[in-house]
Amino acid sequence: MAPSLDEVLGVITKKGIKHVRFEYLDTNAVSRSKTIPARHFEEFAQHGIAFPIVLFFADPLANIAVDSDLYKYLYADLAFHPDLSTFVSLPWAKNTARVYVSGDKVRATGDTILTDSRVILQHQLKALEERGLSIFSTYEYEFWVVDETTREPITDGVNCYSTLRLREFFDRVSECLYGAGVNIECVETEYAKGQFEITMQPEFGIRCADNAATLRTGIKEMATQEGFIASFMAKPYEDEEGGSAHLNHSLWSLDGKSSKMADPSRPHGLFEIAEHWVAGLLAHAPALSFIQSPTLNCRRRFKQGTFAPFNASWGMDNRTCAVRVKGIGPNGGYLENRMGSSAGNPYLGLAATIAAGIDGIDRKLPLEPPQPFNRVAEMEDGPALLPTNLEGALKAVKTDAVIMKAIGPDMVNAIEHIRLMERKTVSPGNEYESYRKLYFDYI
Repeated sequence: MAPSLDEVLGVITKKGIKHVRFEYLDTNAVSRSKTIPARHFEEFAQHGIAFPIVLFFADPLANIAVDSDLYKYLYADLAFHPDLSTFVSLPWAKNTARVYVSGDKVRATGDTILTDSRVILQHQLKALEERGLSIFSTYEYEFWVVDETTREPITDGVNCYSTLRLREFFDRVSECLYGAGVNIECVETEYAKGQFEITMQPEFGIRCADNAATLRTGIKEMATQEGFIASFMAKPYEDEEGGSAHLNHSLWSLDGKSSKMADPSRPHGLFEIAEHWVAGLLAHAPALSFIQSPTLNCRRRFKQGTFAPFNASWGMDNRTCAVRVKGIGPNGGYLENRMGSSAGNPYLGLAATIAAGIDGIDRKLPLEPPQPFNRVAEMEDGPALLPTNLEGALKAVKTDAVIMKAIGPDMVNAIEHIRLMERKTVSPGNEYESYRKLYFDYI
């Protein structure tokens, strides 16, 4: 339940908050905000705040995709309003609090446009609620940390889970994020130089994506304070593994008291509704993979022989599949949607996953047999392949009516034209340097 405005004002006074960020994630999962002196918080909380619509059809460096359909709103603002349930003091930012904002109304005309990823997710959560269901979910993120001056990764090699590769920096990250309401579950080194992974405890509803947004921005801010740069770019280095953002989730009753996942009496150990959900994810996997992995660089992850999936397969504890079933047993279980890259927008990734799963439930899609847990998912004549280039990814999402409706043509069009604009800047034969210039510092 969201606190009242009076309660938030009381927190501002009690904690000595001097500044409040009104913040959101843009199309590219880049944090955008306006910082308001606390003495003006009440006014903006009541009447809202404006942000330029142009930021929704711009790349991470704020270059404008002039061919986007949204270009007609070049000089217009979108009206945003704060969600007071997200108001929190930021332990890593002195005397500063943050509140997430959402908006879908053009201030000048009153037109409704679907460009804010938080609003897009709210629509899908409402659709799930109408079916008597809720989702309990979290992201696990892989990311890179480099020295700010040398731009070299702070660790070398691929010695994942090595205790000696962890840095004291991550103690502060974990403590500060917990103070901002993000319950870190695990921190570990990963399978690339300078790569780390952080997992969070799951939450119901939109809190999953809000936590992901807080984590991403918080880690990047704290890194700069320590002389580092943290990046959630999907694949900064050609000869290293990529970075994922696996979406771990499970279905529950609307009141959150009854899991709809595990049924040991059934062939796959899943409730029938969970089987339909998984079948929906697989049916929409090509489009889903683009929404969850939307940058030019993300496409470099989807190939056989890596830890990223390459086709629309599922399996019990099988890391090569697009959907991995984990922890099934008498006490429940959950699904790991492995199609997301670390560069994806967490609100859009969760929204698209819900839309695909709902379609599977509504159409009662049957679930094909799983891949064995000890075998690579390499069925040539079976599941659809996930797109490995921009053209294939765009075709997949634009021909998927369910995902197009859920994410909205405005958002899809913006992503498309941002990527097409970016592609013109990529130097042949030097692609990875171009990718790093596009994505590393801000994503």
